[in-house]
Amino acid sequence: MAHDIVIRGGQIVDGTGREPVPGDLAIDGGVITAVGRVESGGRREIDAQGQLVTPGFVDIHTHLDAQIGWDPACTPVSWHGVTTALLGNCDVTFAPCKPSDRTATRGDRRERGAQLTRSKTARRPCDTAGMGIDTRSA
Repeated sequence: MAHDIVIRGGQIVDGTGREPVPGDLAIDGGVITAVGRVESGGRREIDAQGQLVTPGFVDIHTHLDAQIGWDPACTPVSWHGVTTALLGNCDVTFAPCKPSDRTATRGDRRERGAQLTRSKTARRPCDTAGMGIDTRSA
């Protein structure tokens, strides 16, 4: 029986911190079903000679909060192997938000999102205590 996809001859990184090992990887129905030497063929085969085969990366510090509204693929980070991105960790997120602010995220998301971000940032200055930054007026 043929696998959906077989990635052949890559350096497999398993995400545990161990050194990469040469091998193949089979995928069926979106799930990895075999790692090591895969004897059977695949409906699609990818030659990974000289390449790393890695699990998806988790990006825990992104600035995709507005971008995800107009670019659901979150490019280019998804092109670089990021499969999970944490949003909202820099205080510039759209959810959860007060009911009075919800209409600001509708319509043209790029422009409205930028307006909301600018207005919220302008009204809420950064707390710079202990950072060695003097914010007093001259």
